[in-house]
Amino acid sequence: MRRATLLLLTTTIVLGAPLSAAPESVWSRLPAGLPADSLAPALRRLEAAGPPAMSGAAAYALGEFHHARGEYRQAADAFGRAAGRLQGLEHTEARYRQGLAWLGERDPGRARAAFEEVAMLSQPFRALAQLGLARAYALGGEPEQELNVLRRLLDRPAGEAEPAALARYAALCDRAHRTSEARAARERLAKRWPRSFEAALLPPAGGERRP
Repeated sequence: MRRATLLLLTTTIVLGAPLSAAPESVWSRLPAGLPADSLAPALRRLEAAGPPAMSGAAAYALGEFHHARGEYRQAADAFGRAAGRLQGLEHTEARYRQGLAWLGERDPGRARAAFEEVAMLSQPFRALAQLGLARAYALGGEPEQELNVLRRLLDRPAGEAEPAALARYAALCDRAHRTSEARAARERLAKRWPRSFEAALLPPAGGERRP
């Protein structure tokens, strides 16, 4: 149980790793020393009054604020507004972060929709979006779909999403009694990502897998 909790936590950290920040111009428009409790109203004012790019950046920053406080529905709404106003990779990242917020809100359907769009539209975000999609299937109680998504993700190098994907894939293969696939995933994890958090949880060579 402890192992599963740690793997889930690591996956969440990977999924939530910041890929870019709201433009500096957003923060430069806020008063210096603004208390945290006053940040959301100030960002909402910027969102309401600014041109589309500034409005989108303010909505994105507001989404980050709500997400950090565990206010996932408000974060999803803010990231959705940001995605509607931003272009290119900024749009894609806002949509990706909206998917993360829907995971936090425990809404697998909306999370899947966001991650599927990102995986289809953006090569830079594809691996992380597929990992998010797998987590959405897990949240929805669909382990076979989760396994299929992870298998497609791991057909090629998956960048920073790979260690968490390999660890989760191995755990699912264990449950399905696919012993050789689980062993191959762990060997790949140990070889390619020896300094990763997930590799640190692997049993010693020749030892029994920890529960």
